[in-house]
Amino acid sequence: MKILVLAIASLTAMGCEAQKSETPSILDRGAGDLHGDGSVSDQDTDGPQAMIRGRFESAGPVKSCGEIVDTTGPDGLLLRPKMNTCGDDIAALASTIVANLDHAAQRGKRVLLVIGQGINLPQSWLARCKTYRLDDPRFSGELCLPWDANYLADLRRALVETIGPAVAGHAALAGVYFTITTMTNGAEFHFRVAKSAFPYPGDATFRGAYEKVMDLFQQAFSVPVVFEAGHCPFSDSPDCEAPLALYRYTRDTYGKAKAGIALWNCAERFWAGQGAGMDTFGVKTLIEEATSDGVSIGCQTVGSFTRGACRFSSNEVGSYGDRAGLTGDNCDEADPTFDPEGACVDTLNWFTGASQKHGSSVTIRGTWGELWSRDLATDGVYHTSAACRAAVDRLSLP
Repeated sequence: MKILVLAIASLTAMGCEAQKSETPSILDRGAGDLHGDGSVSDQDTDGPQAMIRGRFESAGPVKSCGEIVDTTGPDGLLLRPKMNTCGDDIAALASTIVANLDHAAQRGKRVLLVIGQGINLPQSWLARCKTYRLDDPRFSGELCLPWDANYLADLRRALVETIGPAVAGHAALAGVYFTITTMTNGAEFHFRVAKSAFPYPGDATFRGAYEKVMDLFQQAFSVPVVFEAGHCPFSDSPDCEAPLALYRYTRDTYGKAKAGIALWNCAERFWAGQGAGMDTFGVKTLIEEATSDGVSIGCQTVGSFTRGACRFSSNEVGSYGDRAGLTGDNCDEADPTFDPEGACVDTLNWFTGASQKHGSSVTIRGTWGELWSRDLATDGVYHTSAACRAAVDRLSLP
């Protein structure tokens, strides 16, 4: 299923009935200027490309070398190749990315690029590095330990020497996601392994590897380099200092114009009340700091509004429907509380800083959205609900 960037995340089903109180969010700091409708002005002191803005479709992955991905995103798409999409041929991967950028530009669209790592590395890289086997119910395979010198050398050749020069100056490239090997699905910050079962090298080496990889991304690309920040690594003792440290390092080293975060579990319920667990609630400080700094902040929703409205429900924010299954967007659409429009409007109001459903929710001011393809279909809520469309359109390009 394709997705309009606002999420891929945990499928925690939370309670339903709750009082829906509208609590204005307080946005008293930051570079942007919040308007009465929740939209954000283009004010920033760090340069013309300081903000990623727009309504992007989280389109299907690039499944084969040379494949062109189309989009129904109003402003563009999230392009999702893997580092091994073209096997060991990084030049072919670069050509595939450029072809998609050209295709988007011809249609007046822009591209957010995320090159998946995790277990998705070329075989030649794995043969040269010290590896670790990830055994997750959905993602299993070998990955390079991110502090390994051979891995870092291969990544430099890929990003700084090959892909970066190929896309330099391309008008369609809006931003690039930081990725690293210790990401369960190759793109999100979570790393769902027990720290006690992982060859953890200590905080300095582990977090230092993230900084070294960020350095390579920043050297390779002139656009903002952002990372998914809705989660913390390790399942037994979530390390929420790791994403915060990476954000501060990026901001302080490269400036606000080159920094940013995104939530791929974008839903107010994760940061309302006591949240949905430390794996996500622990990044609350990071979200607030990034909002205060006025950097680019993206929202990929935790599910589609059209079929997955129930995934936005909790006791803290209210009910948008009940779950009918344990995976995916399995909501009971016959339930009278099933409310795709309400989930859309309330989530976008929260994400853009217009209002929030719970008084202790994290304060956030988002700048771009990645929408599920189901929501952008002709019978999706973006097209069937004027209220939802107006809420999403606050993120449109200026």
